[in-house]
Amino acid sequence: MTIDVHQAAREFGQELQDLLDAVLPKRWSVDQADRQIVVLAGSNSRYVVRVAQRHGLIELLRNGHHVAYLRVEYHCTADTAQNYLAVQKSDFELRSAADRVPLARLDYVWNAHTVPAAHWNVHAERGAVSHLLGRTNPDHPGLVSKLHFTVGGSRMRPCLEDFIALFVYEFKFDLRPGAQAILEEGRERWRRRQIGALVRDAPDEAVRVLGELGYTILPPASGHAPANTASLRRA
Repeated sequence: MTIDVHQAAREFGQELQDLLDAVLPKRWSVDQADRQIVVLAGSNSRYVVRVAQRHGLIELLRNGHHVAYLRVEYHCTADTAQNYLAVQKSDFELRSAADRVPLARLDYVWNAHTVPAAHWNVHAERGAVSHLLGRTNPDHPGLVSKLHFTVGGSRMRPCLEDFIALFVYEFKFDLRPGAQAILEEGRERWRRRQIGALVRDAPDEAVRVLGELGYTILPPASGHAPANTASLRRA
């Protein structure tokens, strides 16, 4: 089975559109065309999925007033087996409405080398952190926002639903009725997909656990597939 990357990216974009429409209220007269997820074709069957709403920024409200922005962008392509849509890069960002300066970012870069593949950047500078970095890592710019807080690597990273839930519940942004159930359903859908990806990385572990649960697993004629230890070890 070879995936149709263009179609899969469009379906993924619509899934994202449905999530945002179900969770976040709007404050303006809705123009349907202004709310669509855009799938932009690139080279080598790579697609960018981003929100084409208000310069790519989604308005977050409190009591109907615009107080912050959410930015969401995915870079997608086929996985190495050409069977599934894979995210090569994603950026989730919370920005202040006053100056559009980022407050926090959750970034993922599949082929990252110098930083963890999935990580938080928090824009909350503190003198004590800068002082410590100056003593221990003189080459570092000394900013908290330049620290990369790892969050479980490629397979176990938080999803967009986690990112939205963190801030809407901490900052009390406005939500549409039933938003919590939508976020929970999306989180379950994401984790099921990631379980599948983890099984492909460590089929021997999947067989072991299923055996403990009473399942009988027969290996393929070619033998057990080797574990993807490189993926399992990456930050």
